[in-house]
Amino acid sequence: MNQYQTKYPCTFWSRRKVMETLATAALTGVSTNTLFAQDSYPSKPINLIVPYPPGGNNDIVARAYAVPLSKAIGQPVVVDNKGGAAGAIGVGQAAKSASDGYNMVIGDLGTLCINPIANPSLSYVTLRDFTPISTIASVSIVITGRKDLPVNNLREFLNLAKSNPGKYRCGTAGPGSIGHLSLEMIKSMAGVDVLHVPYRGGAPALNDLLGGHIDIMIDGAAFNSAKSGAIKALAVTGARVAAIPEVPTVAESGVTGFYFTNFWGFLMPAKSPSLAVSRIGKEIQKIAASSELRSQLEAGGISVQASTEQEFTELIKRTTEQINRIVKSANITFT
Repeated sequence: MNQYQTKYPCTFWSRRKVMETLATAALTGVSTNTLFAQDSYPSKPINLIVPYPPGGNNDIVARAYAVPLSKAIGQPVVVDNKGGAAGAIGVGQAAKSASDGYNMVIGDLGTLCINPIANPSLSYVTLRDFTPISTIASVSIVITGRKDLPVNNLREFLNLAKSNPGKYRCGTAGPGSIGHLSLEMIKSMAGVDVLHVPYRGGAPALNDLLGGHIDIMIDGAAFNSAKSGAIKALAVTGARVAAIPEVPTVAESGVTGFYFTNFWGFLMPAKSPSLAVSRIGKEIQKIAASSELRSQLEAGGISVQASTEQEFTELIKRTTEQINRIVKSANITFT
């Protein structure tokens, strides 16, 4: 027995047993997933990275699922907020975490589709470095107008804008943001000329809309002000929103075929055990059917949306292609 074995006999033996077990599995055709299942997954807490600070929609949606998911699997789902660089820091860290079934991240349209286009040197490539589990929610972005804007809906605003090319200003959270991409799509599909005014986030844009310094705004930060009547809700970018059901969609406002929403989903690092992905995915489907969860999220304008792994994968592919087309046609730069 060598010095290492004498000093650390348990460590040496456990490693040797693991190697023997894996070798036996290889010879007998038993998969690592079978061995994983025998470990009664999950047997310890699961870490869930939220790549934004606490309090925002990403954090709200993640925690809304984390609590019932913890109860369902019998282990804590620990929310770990790691904000910075429009979510790229947290998602990049998640991509490098262990592929053992105990690490997850919540991704959205920005982190999964926009960031890789905006920054080709990003530390992660979404579908190379992650295995999608399921979408969990989506939100239509509300298009709002200042209180004294002489229109009551998007259809009327588009008619006004067509009669006054370049006169009206639309605020967004910045170049390449969801609001900016939505604006460029509307301009192209409706044939209108509206000036884009980029801000450093939705909050300052909302302040200027409330102050009458811009005419309209496309960003989720305006939802509560629109709901309260402080500003006008002109349309929503996807399906109608339960909290403001009277507000029409962009497609209903004369821009036929328009549909563009933010979405959220859970992912694990690539090569995570398929049984872990499947188990979490099944629990998400059950949680998404809860009326309590739906009421909680819909109060904030967010719709519950669960999917299969394949459906989530296709959504990421399809949306990335759509954004690429918008960026090229509108010559958008992310600076």
